[in-house]
Amino acid sequence: MVWTLPDPHAALCEWARRLRPGGLLILIEGRWREVGQKDVPYVAGAEALPWSGGITAEKLADAVRPLASDLHIEHLSANAALWGQTVTDERYALIART
Repeated sequence: MVWTLPDPHAALCEWARRLRPGGLLILIEGRWREVGQKDVPYVAGAEALPWSGGITAEKLADAVRPLASDLHIEHLSANAALWGQTVTDERYALIART
């Protein structure tokens, strides 16, 4: 839930710094809203956050890529078994090796 952080870039840098060389940073992220609800804030005040409403895989990969030697996105939205139902929003795992 990096979208809830007031400075997500600083948090990502700190998390990567704390890993051993070759360590893994694994983030399960996305834009966790059904189609048609993307403009509704999650909570009051969320619109002031840098990544309000979630972060796309592409944008998060761009933020993590300078901190990693290898990066992979695993798209998870299509796997209804993970969520207990079919979902239409963007959900993914970002796996980065430092």
